[in-house]
Amino acid sequence: MRFPTSVSFFLLLCALLAPGLSHAGAEEADRIYSVGRERVASGNYRQAEQAFAQAVVENPLHGEALLQLASLYSRNILTYGKAEDILLSMPEVAAKIGGKGRDDLLFRAGVSMGKMYVKSGRSAQAVTLLRNVISSAPPGAPLDEAYATFGLAYYYERLYDDAIFEMRKAIKINPNNTDAKFNLKTIRSRLEHFQAGKLFSRLGDRRRAVVEYRKAIDLDPRFIEARHRLGVELYLAGNAPEALKELRRASLVTAEYRKAYEIHYAEGMVLLRLDRTGEAMGRFEQTVQARPAFAPAHNEIGKILLEREEYDTAIDHFVKAIGSDPKAEYARGLQVAMSRKAKKQADAPPK
Repeated sequence: MRFPTSVSFFLLLCALLAPGLSHAGAEEADRIYSVGRERVASGNYRQAEQAFAQAVVENPLHGEALLQLASLYSRNILTYGKAEDILLSMPEVAAKIGGKGRDDLLFRAGVSMGKMYVKSGRSAQAVTLLRNVISSAPPGAPLDEAYATFGLAYYYERLYDDAIFEMRKAIKINPNNTDAKFNLKTIRSRLEHFQAGKLFSRLGDRRRAVVEYRKAIDLDPRFIEARHRLGVELYLAGNAPEALKELRRASLVTAEYRKAYEIHYAEGMVLLRLDRTGEAMGRFEQTVQARPAFAPAHNEIGKILLEREEYDTAIDHFVKAIGSDPKAEYARGLQVAMSRKAKKQADAPPK
């Protein structure tokens, strides 16, 4: 696992003090660390912080004291920076410690960093970091904590299905993980109207689907998938102007939404219905830039180019659509483009 590089006070301590560390200093650090743990257990966090800091002075490579100190600093928004500096120093600390506990130390530091990113509103960074932390976890690592934090990061990214999936993983590993169970219950309650909207959509009851999606958005105005699906329902119900409003709101929630290409495609379809072909073309191009194998967008680009008599480029897009999904509709578009190209060539005056 790799953390971003950062120069911290704690790394400087490691560099300056570690070479001359005595056995007595290590023993004293362990004693002070134990005092710190007792103070944490009694809720005396201020004195615990002082104890862990003193343990680090005695032994700058005391990984457990550093992790505890970072955990306490991450409780206060004013000391997030100190916590982050310590956690960023852990790869260097672990490398100097070596031995059996090194990978475990890095794993726990990564989970702690993920938790702090979530708390400080950097959930997208947390998702990226925790994905790497989990993939490089050593045998026996407490993965339930990592999955629970991963789920929370997804929750704040409004990716509720992914959040539920990760929370379930955490609970499967550790049925006594109370945080994961509480967060899972909270997410499910948020999803009640959203799930109802999907059900009514499958049943073809667009009016009730729209009502349920709006209720879900009332609970969470940044519920990106609910806004996306609401926009699609409004489009299918024939309300293109309102559909476009909701889809644009969805696209503004977060630039890192992994299904943003689907929103762009839906916007393109709505714009076509509004006879705004140029703008629609732009959305379809955004879609295939983000998702090169997204066949429906290639098909729509092909149809627009066909009307513009840009046959060669239209053919390229129909071929890409068929390559990703060999639907008869895409094949028909290709046949029309090739037929019109051939006719245009036949009708052209000889050179």
